Order: sequence, then C-alpha cells, then structure tokens
Amino acid sequence: MTEPDPPVRLHVGDAVVARVAAHRARLVPGVVTLRPDLAQALIGIAGTVLGQDRSRPPAQGVSATVHGRSAEVSITIVTRLGHNCRDLAVAVQREVAAEVAAYTGLDVVVRVTVAEVLLD
Repeated sequence: MTEPDPPVRLHVGDAVVARVAAHRARLVPGVVTLRPDLAQALIGIAGTVLGQDRSRPPAQGVSATVHGRSAEVSITIVTRLGHNCRDLAVAVQREVAAEVAAYTGLDVVVRVTVAEVLLD
C-alpha cells in the first residue's frame, strides 16, 4: 500500500508578484508608463553607485508583499490627459488583481496611485 503524496507547499516571492503586476498594468489602455516611488528610485541609485548587476531590473513602479496566501500590490502609473483617472485606477486594480490571482493563486489587494497626467 502506498502512502499519499505530502501536500505541496508553495511560496510565491514578492518579486514574482511585482513582475506579473507590472507586466499586466503596462497593458491596460491609458497607462503610459509605471513610475518608481521614492524608495525604488533610491534603491536604483544605490545599485548604480555600488555597481550591482542590473541585467534584470526590478518591476519599476510596482511593489508587492506576500503574506501567506495573500498579496498586497502598490502600483504608481502615468497616464495622458483624456483618461478618467478613477476609471483607469479601477481598471488597473481589476486587471492586475485578476492576473496575479490567476498566475499565483493568491488573494490580491491592489492600490493604484496616478502620479502624473501628461498633457501632450
């Protein structure tokens, strides 16, 4: 008689969630780019000064934290004049949460900040 396989334990890293979220957020119509927050900008400067390998840059404009079976994602976006900021933020929340949940199986909370509206 064989014993059943032990349950699989999976831990999804913060960087994986951030990369999935960044990829999906960039595809939402109305998002021009993602903008790194102050902490990401300082980390980028420190990495440049210290000569760290930048061949795989972090998901700029996105930070993610995984807590057990849930994830918190913060995204900072830039849009163009003509897009309703509230509607765009809701679309980014919805699409990023669905993508991260589908990819990782985590429950996701997404916070969106519109950092700039381009006038051109």
